[in-house]
This record gives sequence, C-alpha cells and structure tokens, in this order.
Amino acid sequence: MMEIAPETARPAVKTTGVISTNTSEEQPATGYMQGWALASFTLAQMSICLVLAIDNTILATAIPKITSDFHSLNDIGWYGSSYLIAQMALLPTCGRLYTFYNIKWVYCISLAVFEIGSIVAAVAPNSMALIIGRAVSGLGAAGLVSGTTTILSYCVTLKKQAMLSPIVLGMYNIGSAIGPLVGGAITDNKVLTWRFVFWINLPFGAVALVLVWFTLKRPPPAVKGDLPWDQKLRQLDLLGALLLLGATCCLNLALQWGGIVYPWSDSKVFGCLIGFGLLLIIFLCLQLRGKENANIPLRIFRSRTVSASCGFMMLVQVAIVVQSYYWPIYFQSVKNTNARDSGINLLPLIVSNSLGMLCAGSIASRFGHYVPFMWIGPLILATGGGLYQLIRPDSPRGHWIGFQILSGLGYGSCSQMPILAVQVVLSKPDIPTGLVMIMFFQMLGGALAPSVGQNIFTDGLLQNLNKLQGIDSEAIVAAGASGFREIVPRDLMDAVIDAFNSALRNVFWVAVATPAIAWITSWALEWRQLPGSKKKVTQYPAEEAVEK
Repeated sequence: MMEIAPETARPAVKTTGVISTNTSEEQPATGYMQGWALASFTLAQMSICLVLAIDNTILATAIPKITSDFHSLNDIGWYGSSYLIAQMALLPTCGRLYTFYNIKWVYCISLAVFEIGSIVAAVAPNSMALIIGRAVSGLGAAGLVSGTTTILSYCVTLKKQAMLSPIVLGMYNIGSAIGPLVGGAITDNKVLTWRFVFWINLPFGAVALVLVWFTLKRPPPAVKGDLPWDQKLRQLDLLGALLLLGATCCLNLALQWGGIVYPWSDSKVFGCLIGFGLLLIIFLCLQLRGKENANIPLRIFRSRTVSASCGFMMLVQVAIVVQSYYWPIYFQSVKNTNARDSGINLLPLIVSNSLGMLCAGSIASRFGHYVPFMWIGPLILATGGGLYQLIRPDSPRGHWIGFQILSGLGYGSCSQMPILAVQVVLSKPDIPTGLVMIMFFQMLGGALAPSVGQNIFTDGLLQNLNKLQGIDSEAIVAAGASGFREIVPRDLMDAVIDAFNSALRNVFWVAVATPAIAWITSWALEWRQLPGSKKKVTQYPAEEAVEK
C-alpha cells in the first residue's frame, strides 16, 4: 500500500510501501514508493508499455487483410494515423488532468478508454468503425503516456527513475520488436483472424489495471486538486485541444499526400498546409492569452533546458523512426527477405537500444550527470545512420548488424535524458506539463518521420527508375517493396534493386542530419545534477530556473 508523508518537513519515517523524505520549500514533502509497492507499480508500467508498443506495431502486418475484408484500400493511412493523431494532439490536455484530479482515477480511466477502443476496433463492422476505435485507443494512450511519467515523478525519486525508466521503456522496445511477428502469426491464423490483434490488448490491460488500483491505494494529491471545478475546466483548455487536433490532422494529410498522391502544388496539399499554419497560429495566440489557464503554459519554455530538451527529443526520434521504418525496406526490397525475417533482422537495433537505455540510466543514477549523454548519444546515432551510405545489395550481414547496433546504442543512451532534465529545472506544479511536452515532441517526431521519409524515398526511387529503359516506374512503385520482383524483367532486376538501394541512401541522410542538429541543440542545456547525487553542484531554485 502506498503512503504519503505529511506536507511539513520532519525526520524521515518509514511507512508501509513508502519512505517519507525531508524537502525544501521549492519541493514539498511527498512519499516515495519502495518494496512491493514499487515492484508492483513497475510491473504494471511494464505491462502497459508492452501493450502500447504491441498496439503500435502489430497492426502493420494485419492491414492488408483488413483492407480486403472491408474493401478499404484508401483508408490504410488512417488506421495508423487516427491513433497517433488523437494521442499526440490530446496529450497536453490529458497531462493536465493529472494536475487537477486524482492521479489514480485518471490513470485507470485512461487505461479503460484504451481498452474500450481496442474492443470497438475488434468488433468493427466496417472501416469507419475501425478508425473510430483506433482514435478512442489513441485518446486512452495519451492519458497513459502522460500518466506514466507523471506518477513516476510523484512517487519515485529521480535517482530511482534513472534506473526504472530504462526497464519500463525496455518493455516498449520488446513489444515493438515482437509486434510484427505476433501480428503476422495472428492474421494468418484462420481461427483467430486479424480481430484478435485488438483482443490481445485486454488481458495485459486488465493485469495492469488491477496492479495500479491496489498499489496506489493512497495516491499523492494532485498539485492543483483544490481548485474549483469551473477553474479546472477552463485550465483544461478544451478549445486549444481541438485546435491542436485540427492542426495535426492538416499537417498529417499534407505530408501523406504531398508528392505522392498529389503534387505539392495541388490545392488540396497547399490548402492543408495553410490550414495547419492558421490553426497553429490561433492555438499559440490562445495559449498566450490563456497564460496559466492555457493547455500549454508557454512560460515553461523560458527555461532553455525545457526548450532544448523538447527539440532534442523530436530530432532524435525522427532519426530512430526513419531507421526503424526503412531498414525493413532494405531487407525486403534489396535483400529479398520476407516480412518476418526483416523483423528478425531489425533486432540488433532494438536490442542495442534497450542496452543503451539500461547502461545510460545506471550511470546517470550513480553519478547524477545526464547532460553528457545528450552530447554523446546523437553523435553515435548519426554515425550509425551515416554508415548506411556504405551498404550495397551484396553487403555482408556483419555490416548492417554493426551499423544498427551503433544507432541503437546512440538513441538508447540519450533518449531518456530529456525526461530527467525537465524534472530537475521545473518546479513541482510544472513537472507534469513539462513531461507531457517532452512526450508530445517525441510523438511529433515519430509522426513526421515516416511521411518525410516516404516523400524522399518515393521521389528518389522514381528519379532512379526513370533513367532505366523498358521500366514502368509507376507500376514498380505501386507493386511495393517486394512485389516489384514479379513484374521486372530478369535482365533489369539488378538495376532496379540498385535504384531501391540508392533511394534508401537518400532517406538515411535524414538519420544523419537530425541527430547532428540535436547535438547542437544539446549545448543549450544547463549543467545540472540529479538531486541526491554524491557530488553536488550549485543548484538554482526550481522557480528561478524557469525564468532563465
């Protein structure tokens, strides 16, 4: 059972499941989990991260069968983007719920909403119902993502967070790895069918719900829980959430259509970009006007650490997502492997990512320094992306395994550090919002990466194919990453494969440029240490840090 220490400072007293701690005025006393309570909560977080990761990747191998059943080839993009757009756009609003209401109830309701969305998708009679179910799951996922970091910040010391975060996030990497393999096996099973892809979420969610419910019997109070209900409603800024949702939809449509479905000069694409710009301007004006009642209090970005951490997270996320999406394209189009084997070949990237997180978290927890990892990690990540330029159709296995390991270690060593950085520099009431901003920019990078990569890849591929005589470039693109082999003459096969490889090299320059910019961004961070580190440095009060 979780206990909370009284607000007034007093000598540390051990209670059931929690250690009470003395704190300064800048950080009111709170209770920290220990023992079985901490173990149970960690297990719940691991279960939730696993189901979120599987839900993100398991659908890819099921989509072809879904489109055949629903005759909905034109809805392919929305099966994934409806989930991501809802999650990303509503993340700030869901994050603020934890500052106003009981964190246990908000978290459990978010988990229930996620499961309801999975049920709707599993029983969907048509394509529109499936899209709605995915959007509902995205809403629940927004509450879960923001709630995980928020509850950790309330209930676990920063030093322990540095140790636990890699463990919890490691489950996300495991889920991402096994998702396509599990999805393919389920979809091919005539008894289970693709609908079981969504049913599989329920048992994991149920276990997590029970663990969270009984672990957080006495959760810490919400930092603004004493506000009247009408003030809470105003500060939730639902209008801002709608504007952000609309802006994100417009941007996503423009990136999906531009240069692929329609030319960039087409009125549909240009109109979406204009709509995105206008809605974003209105949203920012609303945030400036609302000040503390705004969905995103822009004053927290006065801290250079917060601003740099958000930009850093978005940039490294673009790099790792580009590699995660386009290494399988290399395996399937250039190396001619099947989807299952391409997932296996991606394991070096995923495993090294987890190892990088564990090692970096352990070192940061021991010595208290997190900034050096944000200097070193992007350089290693960029090196892994840059070395793809050496890959050829006949490259040996050792080459691409080594390059993936470099990229995974680079991303894993730096990707959790922005989460620690904002907690060090922000005052306690602003920590939930700061954490949500980190998650928001991470998802924004993940949303932009596939669309940007797709445009670069398709454009480069078409240019390469148009140089070849006797090739129908449009038909090859329509045939897909592995289907083109069925329509290309044997004497031109090597040339077409080289065209794919060359186009992929263009995409991987993105995985070099964005980490390089992230490295430059990291130099704006303040040199700070985690509280409780053995070697102390001068610490500014959290409130003063925001004003810098």
